[in-house]
Amino acid sequence: MTRSLVMAPRWAGSPVTDFYPWLTAKLRTPPPLFDDVRTLDMPTPGAPTIDGWVSTLAAAVGPVPAPSTVFLGHSVGCQAVMRYLSTLPPGHTVEGAVLVAGWFEVDTPWDTLRPWLDTPMDFERIRAALRRCVVVLSDSDPFTSDFRRNTRLFEERLGAEVRLVPGGRHFNNPQEPAVLATLQECFGASR
Repeated sequence: MTRSLVMAPRWAGSPVTDFYPWLTAKLRTPPPLFDDVRTLDMPTPGAPTIDGWVSTLAAAVGPVPAPSTVFLGHSVGCQAVMRYLSTLPPGHTVEGAVLVAGWFEVDTPWDTLRPWLDTPMDFERIRAALRRCVVVLSDSDPFTSDFRRNTRLFEERLGAEVRLVPGGRHFNNPQEPAVLATLQECFGASR
């Protein structure tokens, strides 16, 4: 069975920004944790749209991804992953998702962010599609200062396991060891 990791980057992110190249290289080091690791090149990264990003995910992994698929979303990429998962047919599940710097609320929203905040999600369907959901948050994220509320929302809405990284900010560094450790600890044993 082929295991894939599919990453959806942050706002204005691309496969060559942030921790994505480093993480990809680390995950390909033998023995590899996944058979395939991809960071998607999303359309209009500086002004992401729900339809554009969800349809890009669907085009990359299909309308029904392999059950052994793990998704990693970063910031708005978490929103795209969750919204994509809500489109899966009832009864279909994937191995899991790691949502890095995820949010349902933002301290100071801007106009192009509003649709992501205002368009409802089917939390029951998202939750049912995931065998495991792990959220990696920081106590110093400049976009979502109330990490306690953010933690509670992910736990209540998705039954997520939340890992808090002190001083992690928005996880925009070229290396993010906490993200790698989460993947290894949460999705390494099933290999």
